[in-house]
Amino acid sequence: MKFEYKIVIMGILFSCLCILLFTYGTTLGQKTMYVYQVGIYKEEKNKEDKLDELSKQGIKGYCYQKENQYYVLSMISENRQEIDTHASQVKGILKTYKVSKDTTIDILLQNLAKGVTHD
Repeated sequence: MKFEYKIVIMGILFSCLCILLFTYGTTLGQKTMYVYQVGIYKEEKNKEDKLDELSKQGIKGYCYQKENQYYVLSMISENRQEIDTHASQVKGILKTYKVSKDTTIDILLQNLAKGVTHD
C-alpha cells in the first residue's frame, strides 16, 4: 500500500476518533434533571397558595424567583419514569435540563433563578 493511502486512512480514523470523543466524551460528566413546573405567578400570595395546595396533596413543592415572577415546581428528579408518573397526577409542564453530575436540587434552583440555561 502506498504511503499516501496510509496517511489518508490514518487521517480518516483520527477524525472519527475525535468526533466520537467530542460528541460522547463531554456527556460523561453530565446528568439529566427533570423538572415539573405547575405555575408562574406575579403575586407572592398566589405562589404560596399553590405551594399550600401541593402540600395538601402530599407533594413537596419547590419555588424560585426570576424577573419578578415566582416559578412553582411540583417535582425535580433524575428519574424520567418517576416524573412521568407524577405528570399523570398533576397538570403542568415538563422541562429537561442537562447539568453537571455534582448539581443538586438547590444548585439547580439557584441557577434557574439567575437565568442560567442548561442545554
